[in-house]
Amino acid sequence: MLKEAAMPAEGMRIGTAEMVLWTGSVVMLLILALCALFWSVDKRLLNEASLWAKPMKFAISLAIHMATLALIVAVMSDGARAGGLIAATAAACALASLGEITYIVVQAARGQASHFNMATPFTRGMYTAMAVGAVILTVAAAIIGLVAATDRQAEIAPALRHAIALGLIGGTILTLVTAFTIGGRLSPHVPAEPAGGARMALTGWSLRVGDIRVSHFLATHMMQVVPLAGLAAARLLPGGAGVAAVWLVAAAWSALVLVAYQQALAGRPLFG
Repeated sequence: MLKEAAMPAEGMRIGTAEMVLWTGSVVMLLILALCALFWSVDKRLLNEASLWAKPMKFAISLAIHMATLALIVAVMSDGARAGGLIAATAAACALASLGEITYIVVQAARGQASHFNMATPFTRGMYTAMAVGAVILTVAAAIIGLVAATDRQAEIAPALRHAIALGLIGGTILTLVTAFTIGGRLSPHVPAEPAGGARMALTGWSLRVGDIRVSHFLATHMMQVVPLAGLAAARLLPGGAGVAAVWLVAAAWSALVLVAYQQALAGRPLFG
């Protein structure tokens, strides 16, 4: 569907960058399945949650992230897709993702936290390395979004072109802001979460105090929501109206991220 709205199907070939990103996404799904198996037999807890909850959530998120980038690379012109910048960006994203998930899984197996773990020089160093890796895989989205948006040889509908730029570049900026806030505080909670605090099912977000992970989640998935809105607008609306609709969706989603961010910093829970 994405390809149909962006460019003709004739001559479409899977390039190296796409293959790297699709392979990375599939690897994350395999890791997800492995962690789900561990979760079914290993009942150990960390911070009142299964040790395997975090690896599973990260595996899903990274799989979606790389699949999104692969789909967007697919709509570029052959020249852009074959360029060194896109190939290097895809490789860096896949390697950073693999490094992140490997450490998270290893720490889960050891019964230790991967994030905010400052217990030893090793865990402090790895926390810094994970921050670098997170920046790499996030900025990769902005690079791919910028190249796709400025690739004039690609036959991409205006609404989708705007959506790719707004979703990936805007999502990158907001993701980095929320992520660095969490990292700098060494906690997503404002103030510190009391022991036994109520949490949302599946996500684990606090229902007692402010949780910056809510805005971080929304920021990260702006990279999917806005391009999907652009795809729909390109199919359903005339050119100018489609572009306007995309900008409206991007602005509304950005506002939602910022409201959730400010609410968390004010110490108010999601449904507080």
